[in-house]
Amino acid sequence: MSLLLCVSILFNYYVGKILAKSVMPKSRKRILIFGITSNLLLLGFFKYTLFLTDLLIDISAFLNQQISIWRPEILLPVGISFYTFHNISYLIEIHRKNIPVCNDLITFSVYDIFFPLLLAGPIERPNSLLPQLENRRILSLDGLYKGFSIFVWGIFQKTMIADPLAKFVDAALDSNVKLTDGVLWIVAPAFAFQVYADFSGYSNCARGLAYMMGFRLMNNFHRPFFASNPVDFWQRWHISLSSWLRDYVYIPLGGNRLGFVRQNINIMIVWILGGLWHGATYGYLVWGIYLGFCIVVYNIFKENTSTHPLFHYPGITKLIGSILTFYSFSFGLLLFRVRNFEELLKYLTNIFSFSWMTVEWIFVLIYFLPLLIFDFWQKKMDTSETDWQLEKRPKIFWFTFTIVFLAFSLLSPFAKQEFFYFQF
Repeated sequence: MSLLLCVSILFNYYVGKILAKSVMPKSRKRILIFGITSNLLLLGFFKYTLFLTDLLIDISAFLNQQISIWRPEILLPVGISFYTFHNISYLIEIHRKNIPVCNDLITFSVYDIFFPLLLAGPIERPNSLLPQLENRRILSLDGLYKGFSIFVWGIFQKTMIADPLAKFVDAALDSNVKLTDGVLWIVAPAFAFQVYADFSGYSNCARGLAYMMGFRLMNNFHRPFFASNPVDFWQRWHISLSSWLRDYVYIPLGGNRLGFVRQNINIMIVWILGGLWHGATYGYLVWGIYLGFCIVVYNIFKENTSTHPLFHYPGITKLIGSILTFYSFSFGLLLFRVRNFEELLKYLTNIFSFSWMTVEWIFVLIYFLPLLIFDFWQKKMDTSETDWQLEKRPKIFWFTFTIVFLAFSLLSPFAKQEFFYFQF
C-alpha cells in the first residue's frame, strides 16, 4: 500500500506540473480529464471492483442465468477515499488557476497524506493546506493549549460517548435478538449520536494535533442536530465532504441554474455518488438515494408551501423541522446496519410500532447531554470552535489533562473500538 501511495503522489504531482505549464484551453482540459479519470479508476479498482462483481452475479441470478466470475480478494488501502479527493481538488484548482502549482515534491507529499487527516478527514482543500505547508509556521504555548483542548474534547467524544453508545446499539441490533417493539425510536437516535460523537471526535483529534503543530484545519461539524431541514443539515454535517461535492460535482452539473427539475436531478446524482463514496454496497447506494430523496422532498415542500399560515410561526416550524430532520437522518443511518432485504423489512416494521422504555431513554439521554450542552454553549458563545481558553488558565489545563487521563484509563471500554469512519 505504501507503493500505491508513492505512485499516487508522483502521478498527481507531475500531472499538476504539466497542467500548470499548459497554455491552450483544450490541452488543459484534456490533461485535467486524464488526471481526474486516472484517480477515479484507481479508487474504483480498489473500492468498487468487488461491488460490481457481486452486482453482475446478482443480476445473472435474478435472470436465472448461472455465470462463473472470478471474485478477487482486494484489500482497500487506508485513506484512499480521502486522498483521492485531495488529489482531484488539487488538479481542479490548478486548472481553474485558483492556486499555483506546488513545485516541491516533499510539500505535496505531506499535503496528500497529512497524517492527522489521512484516515478520516476532514477533506482539506489545497488552497487552505498547501500555503500552510509552504510558509513558516510559528509555534506558541497558546496554540499548544488550544490544540490540546480540541484534542481532549475529541478523545472525550470518542471514548466517553461514542464507544458506550456503540455497545448499546450493537446489543439492540444483534441479529440473534428479537427487536423490542418500537426500540428503533431509541436505537436510531443513539446510533446518530454515536456516529456524531465518533466522527466529530476524530475530526477534533485531527484538528487538535494539527493546531499544536501550527496548522489550522477546517471544522467538519457545526451543531448538525440543530438543523431545521435536510439542506441546513448537510451544511453542518461532514462539511468538508458536502462542500466538496457541491463545488466539484453539483455546481459543474448546473446546480440550481437550469431550473427546479434539473436542480433536483443534480441533487440526486450528487447524493448517489456521496452514498457510494462511503462504501461499495447496496446499503450505501440506497442510503445515498435516501439522502437525495429527503432533500428533493424538502425542496418540493418548500416550493409549494412557503406561504402556508404555519410559516408565520417560525419557532414552531423550526422545532418541527428539527425533529423531522433529526429522525429522518437517524433512521437513514440504520441503512448502514442492514445486511439483507429481510432485515430491512424487520426494521421498517419496528418503526411502525411503539412502546415506551424509560430505562433505555434515561441511558441514552445521559450520553446525549454532553454533546447537547456543548453545542448549546457554542451557540450561546456564537462560535464553532472547541476552545476552552486554557491558555488563560494553565492550572485548569493540567487539571483537565489529569481528569481526562484518569477517566480514559478507568471508564472507557477496554475492547477495541475503531473510529466509525475508518471503514471509508
